[in-house]
Amino acid sequence: MANNHINELIATDELFQLIQKENFVGWVFSLDYDNALVVTNDAWKYAVKGIPHNAFLLASTFTPDNYADVDEMDREVILLRVMGTCKLPQDDDAIKTKLDSYQNLTELYPTQGREDFDAITKNKLQFGGLTCRVLGTFYMKNSELHLGSDIETFSVSMRMGVYFPKGEALETIVNYVDPIRKKRAKEEFKALGITADVPPFKIGTVRYTSTDRLHRAKEVDKVPFRIQPSDFLSRRTAVLGMTRTGKSNMIKQTISVVKNISDRCALPIGQLIYDLNGEYANANQQDSGSIAEIYSEECVRYRMVPATGFRPILNNFYEQIADGYVTICETINENPNSSAVDIKTFLNMSFDEPDEQDRSLHYKWQVRVAIYKALLYTAGFDCSSNYKISFPTNADVRKVVDESVSSTNNLTLEQAKEWFLKAREHRKELFSSNGKLWLEDDCVSMLNMIACKNSDDRYFNGYKVLLGAKMYHTKDRTIDVSNEIYGHLCNGKIVILDLSVGNAALRDKLSKKIAAYIFNSSMDCFTRGETPPNIVLYIEEAHNLIGKENKLTDTWPRIAKEGAKYRISLVYATQEVSSVHPNILANTENWIVSHINSEREVRELAKFYDFSDFSKSLLRSQDVGFSRVKTLSSPFVVPIQIDKFDPERIKRERTSQ
Repeated sequence: MANNHINELIATDELFQLIQKENFVGWVFSLDYDNALVVTNDAWKYAVKGIPHNAFLLASTFTPDNYADVDEMDREVILLRVMGTCKLPQDDDAIKTKLDSYQNLTELYPTQGREDFDAITKNKLQFGGLTCRVLGTFYMKNSELHLGSDIETFSVSMRMGVYFPKGEALETIVNYVDPIRKKRAKEEFKALGITADVPPFKIGTVRYTSTDRLHRAKEVDKVPFRIQPSDFLSRRTAVLGMTRTGKSNMIKQTISVVKNISDRCALPIGQLIYDLNGEYANANQQDSGSIAEIYSEECVRYRMVPATGFRPILNNFYEQIADGYVTICETINENPNSSAVDIKTFLNMSFDEPDEQDRSLHYKWQVRVAIYKALLYTAGFDCSSNYKISFPTNADVRKVVDESVSSTNNLTLEQAKEWFLKAREHRKELFSSNGKLWLEDDCVSMLNMIACKNSDDRYFNGYKVLLGAKMYHTKDRTIDVSNEIYGHLCNGKIVILDLSVGNAALRDKLSKKIAAYIFNSSMDCFTRGETPPNIVLYIEEAHNLIGKENKLTDTWPRIAKEGAKYRISLVYATQEVSSVHPNILANTENWIVSHINSEREVRELAKFYDFSDFSKSLLRSQDVGFSRVKTLSSPFVVPIQIDKFDPERIKRERTSQ
């Protein structure tokens, strides 16, 4: 009868299944609310292939044999993490015994049967102590496994066995998600438009130490670590570590997982990758396929310089008037080289289109835009060979400027330039039928810039102040690039901005402009009471964009701090923890940390969650992909080996679907 009851517990009780009798490693001899001291033995450690630093241990007052009879109060399991060794009271005597033995040796390597210690002495010398951190308490509630982040009480006199979890027990520990969090994740997914059941995805396997000769000797020993998909959508994720330690590999894994969720749930999730090194847009020697190659049908690539397969990331200043004008003004202000009145007037103009019903204002706006395009042409901004412009004039104006021109429709830019230069010569004579000047002051200033002469016909730099902005312009575009990219993201595309070539200053400016457009568009959608699209942004060298010096009102800090509200996820990678704005770090839900070579950076990281437990190993272990991971759903940091991104596997999976 008792055996039947035990069998029922084994099949249904998750708490019972955590304790593996064959993995017994010692006893707790001291316990408080924060730490536990464990006595272990070399023979017990040998039986479980050793106890690595930072390994998980389980402590319980019950055993698998007496679980059915144990008091309800004792039906709990304390989760521990090995932090180091501790001294046992008899350690001094043990050391003295060992030293005496070494000093009394008569031969360097005693032969069998003449060992240095008798069996009883050797057994006592095998005992040692471990210092462990208390991570929490497992217990059953409403037939579900729960984990509290502390211990509720403890008994000084109670004997508590310690076990080294492996296999399914370890998998339960590292992939544990609180039942309340599970329910909330389903609700969050439902709010995102995902009704299908999306299982957690594997990103790696448990790894305690750099030396993994024993605890990961076989494939069966490599326990999978999984992440809840809901942890990444509308969240912030930090990927931290030195160069060549696996940051890009992790980002590629995340991109593929998000795409998988999007495909499974038929839910558009746009992904925008700021590709500083070109490794996502182009295949390299380390990968058998880039993100762009794997998802060729769903990927759109942009570059600053013309290239096959890439769309231009720059805007056409002749078409995107407001954007081009703002860029030109910023360029002039960054490099002030003239204090001319006409340039100051130019810097304070507006190209906002008025309502067409106000015919007078709209008429003047059309003339202003036409002169502006002629100014761009004069400054050498490229345009298509058949580009033409039109602007309204009446017979009286044409008679004053040039009687041979019967219409100012469909003029080439060269023709428009010549016509406007003639108009400048007659600027004082140009009156409209209602007695107002046909040319406003800002139009006259632009004409003066075309001619490089002020109203008194004295020379000044004129159109030459625009030359610094030419690199921000392309003739190969008809609509605003930010608007186009946002449209792709709304449709669930993967957009890659290849920023590996081109001017660095231009790269930063364009990155910020596109990010600002995405943030503002999603915010506007939210404030209108509509549902913003699901978007994930990936940025590397993040300290340059969300560093300590950035104001929280700047674009990137706002995305990091407020983006989740508008369904914008942010995955940022950097080598320097301390360089990221502290408010952003404080609001980051997911952390993936590999090798860090600076004690200062490790101390900064140790301020968050239980990363302080891994301070020494983060400094020492330089293995690629060996990371310490804390996710929104995970109650503690888990040391894992990140799986290598496998393009061929993803291609096979996508082909078979």
